[in-house]
Amino acid sequence: MQRKPVPPAPDSLDRVREVRDAVPLVPESEDDCCRRLVERAGAHDRGAASAWLVFLAALGAVEETDLGYGRVRDDLDRDDLADRFRENVFLAADALDALGDDTQTSEAVFEAVSERVPRWERTKRQDWEGFWTERVERRLDWAVLLGLAERADGGYRRV
Repeated sequence: MQRKPVPPAPDSLDRVREVRDAVPLVPESEDDCCRRLVERAGAHDRGAASAWLVFLAALGAVEETDLGYGRVRDDLDRDDLADRFRENVFLAADALDALGDDTQTSEAVFEAVSERVPRWERTKRQDWEGFWTERVERRLDWAVLLGLAERADGGYRRV
């Protein structure tokens, strides 16, 4: 299953480890985990904490169980995270595929993948294009952090 929530990309993978390490080893409810991320990892609010949990589950850094979320003990290998990102995050592979050897802006990448945004997402917001352009840009920023893309000339290109 692909996940949609993607928090803004941090400056380094150290922040990903910091947030992951705030999740308990023994699964707890989403509410309890969100509270821990706000208190221990400095997540802005419950919504930001929830986005981190879902995203970390997509990356395989935390596990979602019937009881809630629990931290995975495995080390966070950049290549494994990159593979899971591409496979498990909605529009990540599409955005990367839209990148070429030439630099693309996040707006151009959004245009290339916009048909994949579900219809219900389009009707949910009046400015769905702006909302999803930002979401595509977040995916591109994560792609840079994970070594799948690079920033160049005011845009992005595939590595």
